[in-house]
This record gives sequence, structure tokens and C-alpha cells, in this order.
Amino acid sequence: PCLLHAACQSVQPPPWELHAKNLYSHMGCVGSREPSEPDRVCSTTAGADSSPDLGVSAADVGLDDLDWVPAASSSGALVTPAAALLIEREAMACSKPQLPLRVQILLDGGWKDCSDDDTREICRRLRKGELQFTLHARGQNYSVDFLAADGATQLNVTTGKIRMLRILDRAEDDDITRSKTAGSLKTGSSGTLSTLGSRSLDLAQQLEFGAQSKRGGATRHPFKVLEGNPHAQECFKKFEQNEAKLCGEWGVFYHSYSFAALIYEVQAAVGSVLFRFRSQYAPLPRLLVKDFNEIPDAPCLAQRFTKDFATNKRDHHPSFRRVAVSCMCSLSSTGPEACTAMVFIAGYSCKDLSFRTVLENLLESCYVPKAKVKELATRIIALSEKHGLDVSQFGGKPCSSGKAGHLLQIFVRRPLIDKLAYSAKPYGPIDEDRMPISGWMNSNKSHQVGQARVVAHPKYFMRADSVRMYVASADPTFHAHREEFQKELVGLLSVILGEPELRQRAATGVYGGSLPSWWSAEDQRNHMG
Repeated sequence: PCLLHAACQSVQPPPWELHAKNLYSHMGCVGSREPSEPDRVCSTTAGADSSPDLGVSAADVGLDDLDWVPAASSSGALVTPAAALLIEREAMACSKPQLPLRVQILLDGGWKDCSDDDTREICRRLRKGELQFTLHARGQNYSVDFLAADGATQLNVTTGKIRMLRILDRAEDDDITRSKTAGSLKTGSSGTLSTLGSRSLDLAQQLEFGAQSKRGGATRHPFKVLEGNPHAQECFKKFEQNEAKLCGEWGVFYHSYSFAALIYEVQAAVGSVLFRFRSQYAPLPRLLVKDFNEIPDAPCLAQRFTKDFATNKRDHHPSFRRVAVSCMCSLSSTGPEACTAMVFIAGYSCKDLSFRTVLENLLESCYVPKAKVKELATRIIALSEKHGLDVSQFGGKPCSSGKAGHLLQIFVRRPLIDKLAYSAKPYGPIDEDRMPISGWMNSNKSHQVGQARVVAHPKYFMRADSVRMYVASADPTFHAHREEFQKELVGLLSVILGEPELRQRAATGVYGGSLPSWWSAEDQRNHMG
């Protein structure tokens, strides 16, 4: 019979080379390539790697741009010890009758599940920061080693028999792979191994602090505006559950929007077909690449703000909008300027641009023939009306409920927080009192007061090991229909996505140049298993 514990297997994704193509200059669908040195306007540095992220260094997180591609496993997503600890904590808090993990051992007949007791024991050991330990079960002593060169193992001390181990995610609604983190637990670098213990302690500290929106004795008074709106209350409840589950390894931001929703949805549909973006969970704030050549990250954005934007339109400057979104840092935020719960119904949007023009520019950037751009845009707007999405700023109809708001929940892996975000005052000035933002977000202080600006670089936003997103729409009809809307939207976009040759042209438009060697003209949704 199998006993205990888990190993994490490595999946090597194909290399990613980003080369860019243009989008539009207003609220900017974006994109990203790795520019040559002359392209860079300012120097950039990655965020400090002092945050809890068991088994993944900041350098690891930035290596390959296709790490959102799921593991080739039909039996579930592989789970790291850090993620196992987090999931097990959630299960205990929710008193779930069934653990959301499966611990497996490789027997002669294949991988077999271990018992729930064994699963809980491995999580208990990981909570203590132990990656090599001896356990006694069923009258035998077993030596468990998560640092073995070929993956985690279980050694029967009496017989000398060694078997491979692994952890799988049992949850049906969380199929985003954790293969990047899993692979890092192999002995790939001495630096990673030397920091596992301290990172385990950091992870435990973040889990102890709990959900970001509840830290620092945060009041729930802002949620009173949701009373009498069961749909909104259910959306916020789901967001709170996401925070509780991911608070160990991820910081969270909240982006409120309204009329930009159709742009985000079109970008998500294109991303799903061309680049395996999981559009069923959320839309994509930025898609194209070229707009990030000059401002690839938050340190550069902050530098440019001080130099150029502070006295020239601030965060309404077109170059700022092309790369960044405005965010709050708590579901229960009270300001400044915006309250997450209060703005959920109507959403937040600027009206100093033509949304129809932005949509048409996006389609043209994806190589829709110019003669067909206006017709396709009209059909997309009509489809939006059918599913209840407010497209009044595109020349279409408003949603029947009058609730045009949407809220995007953006989780950023902690080592990337300083790379992708900075603490901001209203309209974008740097809030030095909360810098670096990672120190503030990793603390147990209240996050109810304070804004942020987040660089929505698709290099990270289309990677599930770097950024994870979930969305809620204030209009119950569109919220319920969104997944079907995405499917039908892809169908409308067949003019650029329906055939291999068309997909290649569209991908070239997104990249703005020659495609990388790993890319294929297949519908990439077929590889998201």
C-alpha cells in the first residue's frame, strides 16, 4: 500500500521571444516584446525577491513567457509544497469533507492516491518548513525527500525500496498549472535550495496574516452599499474566497472599469486562440506588444511619471494609459477617491476617447482587412448587446439593468509586485509613504486606504505562474453569459482566427514581427487540456 507524500514534476515550456506590433494610443491594447537595449528609455530592475514564494526566485519567474501553458497531465495539475500548504489551510478553514489535494505514489501499476491522513501529514510537515523528514506509518519508517535530484521520493527504511511521489490539485475549478513552481523544487540551483526554508517561513507568515482585504483589522462597513443586491454580495464573497486561497504567494489588486469591457473581452478572445490565455476566468486588459517597449515595468513607469507625466495629464496621458491600469488594494477599500464596493455597480471609466475607434484599431492591428473592420466591429457590438454587455459608448445599447460596472481581481506573485506595480496617490503620483509597495502589501497593515498603478504587461498577464485574474460583472445577465459570449466572440473573429494562415497573420500583428520558433498556427485552446 502507498504511504505518504508528494513530488513535484517539472514541465519545460517552449521558449518565448516577444516581438511587438502596434496597437492604439488611447486606452491602449498593449503588448510586449523584449526590446533591444537602444529601445529602452529608462533602466529597469526586478522587484526584490524577499517575498514568500516557495521554490521560485524572481529570476525564475521572468525566464520564459509561455509558462502559463498547462502541464501535460490528464490527472490534475501538479502542486508545489507551498501551494499544498495553502490549499490545505483553505480546506481546514472551510471544513471541507474532502481534501482538495491528491497525494500520489508511483507504484508498479502507475500513480495511486494516498490516504487523506497521509495528505494532511505532508501538509503539516511543510508548514513547519520541513522538506526532508522521516515518517512512521503502518508499522514502517519512511524517509521522505523533497530535494532529491529526480523529484521527491519515499524510501522504505527497512526494505530500501524507493518510490516517486507527487501532489495533484483535486479542485475542478482551479486547473491552472503550477508546474513552474513544481519544477523549481528539483535541485536546479543551489540558490533555490538554500532559500527554501526561509521562504517556507515567509509563506507561513503570509498565511497567518490571511486575506489581504481583511488585514490590519479592516472594517466591513464599505460592504453596506451591497445590501439588497444578492448578486453583488455573491461576487464579493467569491473574491474573498480567492483571497483566502491565494494570500500566501500572491498580492491582490482590484481594477474597476465599465465601457472598456468590450476591448478587454476581444483581447481575451484573441489571446485564448493564439496564446493559450485562459479567457474563461477573466478578460485581458492589454494584448499587444509594442506599447511596452519604452515602459516595460513599474519602476520605469514611475520614473517616466516624475519626468514627463506629472505636469502633463498625469495618469491620463496616452503613454501612461497604454501600459497601466489604476487599482485599489482591498475589497473593502475606503479611498482615496474610490471605494471598491461603491464603484462596482457603475464601474469607472474615462470618456475622453472614442471607444469605437479603439475597437477598430485593435481589429486592424490583428490584421483584419481594412474593408471588413467596420462591419466586424458592428457585429461584435451586436453580439455584446445580445449577452447584456453595455456598449453604449461604442454606438450600441446600454445594458438593461443599468449596471455597467465590472471588477477585475488581479493576483500578482509576490516577487513580481515591485516589478509590476507602485503605490500611487490619486491620478498617479508616487505615494512614497507606501514604497516599496511589496513591503506594504506583504505586511499585516490595513490595505483599505491606498491606490496602486499596475503595469498590465501581457508577458506576465498571460502567464498563470505570474498573474492570475478573475472577474465579476455588476450586470447579472452578462455575468452569467460571459463564458458563452467568449465562445461566440471567437466565432465572430474567425475572419482573423478561423484558419491557420489567418491565425499566423493575427499573431504576427500581435507580435509586430517574426514569430518565435515555438509558436504554431493551431488553435491554442486545443492545448489547454
